[in-house]
Amino acid sequence: MKLRLILVFAFSITIIKSAISQESDSTDVSGEKEVYDFILINAKYQNAFHFLGRDFGENIPLFSTDMMYYFHSGLYFNASTIKFMQAELPWQYALSLGYNKDLSEKTDLNLSYSQFFVNEKSDITGIQNLGFLQGTLGWEWGLLYSNIQAQFLFNEQTDYFLSSSHSRYFESDKKLFKKVTLSFEPKFTLMAGTSRFYQNGYDLIDQENQDLEKFQLLSWEAVLPVAFGIGYWDIEFHTRYINPLNIPSFDESRKRFIFTLQTSYAIPIKKTKKL
Repeated sequence: MKLRLILVFAFSITIIKSAISQESDSTDVSGEKEVYDFILINAKYQNAFHFLGRDFGENIPLFSTDMMYYFHSGLYFNASTIKFMQAELPWQYALSLGYNKDLSEKTDLNLSYSQFFVNEKSDITGIQNLGFLQGTLGWEWGLLYSNIQAQFLFNEQTDYFLSSSHSRYFESDKKLFKKVTLSFEPKFTLMAGTSRFYQNGYDLIDQENQDLEKFQLLSWEAVLPVAFGIGYWDIEFHTRYINPLNIPSFDESRKRFIFTLQTSYAIPIKKTKKL
């Protein structure tokens, strides 16, 4: 059985952060502080699906939309819809709850849990009861921004992953056409983990199942996202090179480039907080 039957497990929700910093807090003489919540809307097209660096020998484009409410406290709720552009793959939906906090001027923490749903009947295994838990600790240490992320995928089997990303943000000194902010953030990510997710798509012998339970390197990738910001609008184009590692013999995944186009809009909601 082709592993494309479990492709929809793997789509994790993109947390929109860039717009959150566009409004600063202010304090007036009455002892009250103006703070902002945000509604964040995002739409994305990707020319091919991938999970842990694997495309499973398939070339399936996808389109997704997200709507998030981000509280000033760092708590956020997100709702997503995901459409894989292949007839036998159903729509998938997800709800997420998360918390984002700056621990200091140089460190931050993000925790989230996502639950995925499929309303229609499908022969695709592994997508009816999928949970995704992740925690990320980030550190701005001067030359780079680095983070380490622990992830748990709850399904018929449980997988756990550990990844580390390193990036540097650049922004143009002058606005294009006096309105457009140009920025880019090259990033390198290395991921390791278990591979029990294969067990939902193949009939495997005992030795193959044992190999999938080993914690090992799964992929590395390099990404160059270029973003254009106009007010509360952001338009981004991502070029991503993915190299899967330790691929089982029955998986036809290969090294490849993947391209993504997405647009997002942030709606600020001003609130007053007593000091």
